[in-house]
Amino acid sequence: MEDYDLVELAKYPFTSKAKKYVSSLELTLDDIAGHNIYSQAFNIGAEKVLNAAKNDEIKGFSRRDKLDLTLEVLSYPIARMLSQSMGRHTAQKYAESEAERIYQSLRHEKKEVITEIAKDAGFELSSSIALPKYLSLTSALAKKNPRLKLINRTIKKGLVEVDDDEMPLFIKQAIKNKIMEPVDTTKIPNSIKKHANELKILLSGERKIASIDEIDSSALPPCMTNMISALEDGIASHNGMFILATFLSNLGLEEEKVLTIFSKSPKYDEEKARYQLRYITGDATGTKYTCPTCATIKSSGLCRWDCKVKHPLQYYRRHSKSKVIKRGKNRGL
Repeated sequence: MEDYDLVELAKYPFTSKAKKYVSSLELTLDDIAGHNIYSQAFNIGAEKVLNAAKNDEIKGFSRRDKLDLTLEVLSYPIARMLSQSMGRHTAQKYAESEAERIYQSLRHEKKEVITEIAKDAGFELSSSIALPKYLSLTSALAKKNPRLKLINRTIKKGLVEVDDDEMPLFIKQAIKNKIMEPVDTTKIPNSIKKHANELKILLSGERKIASIDEIDSSALPPCMTNMISALEDGIASHNGMFILATFLSNLGLEEEKVLTIFSKSPKYDEEKARYQLRYITGDATGTKYTCPTCATIKSSGLCRWDCKVKHPLQYYRRHSKSKVIKRGKNRGL
């Protein structure tokens, strides 16, 4: 049997070596779930996903015996499947946290190790990057870092020139992209699905709406809570986002606070979202849109509840202890 460096595999569990080691154990996920010792890997994986979803960092392992290291390696594919079973938003959060943890470990390695690990993530350390690869690495990064936009780069013969100080950013993004590679959800075993459902229930009880104090999240109509969940998972419809934006702006929330909620979407584009919000609030056109009635929302297929009210704002007023809604607006609702 091949001799594996378990410490290295535990630090960098996305590598081909780690995958080969897991395969050598000849254990299915159902085998691991039913094992009296290896089943602990499910708890470790679930804790990582939970911490990432709650914006807590994924901590590195502290113990070094063979069993602990093996459990750490096994927890990686479990965490990937769990996060992707829970929706794109959770998968994105997990990938970001795991990539950050891995990168922090990588910072202390020798250059040859960094080169090898980066290569395993599909990134070659070089002074230039092929255009398609560059775009895959910067599609998200360039939104927050204009320096990375193609218009600000030097391109020669299909290669984009990059600086040494940008390498850490590219390595971390390459690792994140590797972790985010889609899992075939049709082949995810019931043991994973069960854990994913348990985590969803746990998170739904703890989730606060974008940490905005002015919103009483317990008073939100079920349809709006559902739209926010869809937004965070990247599956919200255009109509759903429009309705949610009108509801939040009609509550009296300031533009930046509405955008904070929408920024939870993995598809968030701040410039586009700000423009559309100003269109809805009337700042751009002078015509302000009001939140549709319950009947209209039901007819669009975005509400299946019977809340005994005629308008979402009416529901919020009845259930909220907050003073967000400005009484001078939407008086007839």
